[in-house]
Amino acid sequence: MSRTVDISILPFTHEMKATRYQASQALREGFVASGVWSRPYSVPELLSMLDEAGVDIGLVSAHTGGEWSIDYEYVAEMVAQAPDRLRGQAGIDPRDIVGGVRRLVHAVRDLGFVGAHSYPHWFGLRPDDRAYYPFYATCVELDVPIQMQIGKAWQTTLRSVGMPDAVDQVAIDFPGLRIVCLHTGYPWERELIAVASKQPNVFIGADSIYPGDWSPDLIAYLTNVSPQEVMAGREKVVFGSNYPALSGSPDIPELIRTIEALGLDAITIDHLLSANARRIYRL
Repeated sequence: MSRTVDISILPFTHEMKATRYQASQALREGFVASGVWSRPYSVPELLSMLDEAGVDIGLVSAHTGGEWSIDYEYVAEMVAQAPDRLRGQAGIDPRDIVGGVRRLVHAVRDLGFVGAHSYPHWFGLRPDDRAYYPFYATCVELDVPIQMQIGKAWQTTLRSVGMPDAVDQVAIDFPGLRIVCLHTGYPWERELIAVASKQPNVFIGADSIYPGDWSPDLIAYLTNVSPQEVMAGREKVVFGSNYPALSGSPDIPELIRTIEALGLDAITIDHLLSANARRIYRL
C-alpha cells in the first residue's frame, strides 16, 4: 500500500446527494454544470478507487455552507466502515460560535476527527473575520489544523472572500495554528505562495484544480529549495483531490498519474503526496 494521503474528499454519497446536496440549489446547479452530479459513490466504491490510486488515507469533510451541512455523525459512520483508511474533518459555521466550538470539540475528542474545514464564501466572511477566531483558538488547543478554501468562489451567487492576505493575518494572530489553503488559491496562486513562503504555519492544498492546469508559479514553488524561504516549497504543498468536485472530473488515479508525470523529483513527490499531510494532520 502506498503512503499517499488525500486531504480533501467530499462525502458525495448516494444518500447525501439525495438529501443534503439536493437541498441546495447553488450546490446542485454547480455540480450539474461541472458533471459532478452524476458521480455519487458508495464507501466501498470510494475505497476501491483509493486502492487503484495507491492512496493510503483519505480525509472526508463534514463540510457546511450557508444553506446546507453534512452531519458529523454521517461522516463518522463513513469512517467507521474503514477506520484504517478514512478520517473525518469537521465543517465549521462561524455564525454559531458557541455551539460550533462545542461541536468541533466533540468531533475531535469523541469522533476522532483530525481537523476542521471551512468554505468562507458560503458565509460571506473573510478568513480573518473575528467570528472565526474562537474556532482557530480551539483548533490550536486541540492540536488540529484547519483547511479553508482560498481563492475565488465558483458559485455565481457568492462573493469571493478567500483572499490570501486574510490568511497572512490569521497566521500572525495564531502562530500555532496549521492552516491549509485549499484549491491552490486559484486565481491568486502567486499571492498565496507569498504568504506560505513567509509564514511557517501556512500550507497550500493542491486540490480541486487538475494537476495539468496548476499554475507555473505553483510548480516553481514546489521545486524551490531556496534557503531564503522559511521552508522549502516542497514542504508547504499538500495533495488533495476534492473528489468528485474537481476540474475536468477525473478520478483520483488519474490525478496521481498526472502528478507523477509533472517531472518532479522523488523527494518532492513524496512530500506532496504523503509526508506533508502526515506531518500537518499528525497521521
